[in-house]
Amino acid sequence: MTDRLALLLPEEARARRDELIALCAQAFAGAPWHEPPRGALRTVDRLLDSAARRPDFHATAALGPDGELLGLAAGWTDTVLSGDAPAFELAELVVAPAHQGRGLGRALHDALLVAAGAGPALLMTLDVPELTDRYARWGWTVVGRSRPAREERDYVVMRRG
Repeated sequence: MTDRLALLLPEEARARRDELIALCAQAFAGAPWHEPPRGALRTVDRLLDSAARRPDFHATAALGPDGELLGLAAGWTDTVLSGDAPAFELAELVVAPAHQGRGLGRALHDALLVAAGAGPALLMTLDVPELTDRYARWGWTVVGRSRPAREERDYVVMRRG
């Protein structure tokens, strides 16, 4: 892998908004997500809103040789998924389709968790083997299932640490 990983500060994330939207639109258009382009816009705006208002926002970007955005992992500490004690929440992990299958997602994942520091981490993802099996290989365990409001698909909550 010749790509470079870098921490992405909130202001840098905002400056790359259009790139982030394009990245999410590409990555989430295919299986298993099948999201329309407006889903990428919602995802990025939610992410940037969190970056602007959370002092514990962390993001790791994968950058190509010319500085182009190839992938992103981001998260923050919250109680939304835990219900009680604060835990780091892996909110987004996205890799451009042309760069998937090379270990870039795992590298982003690992770098983000290191940046977040010690302690438990949670994530929510679609309840499909393609995703749950991948996260299980990376040390995550399913701790709950849900169908969020206005969703037509089932999700799992997974924990690590």
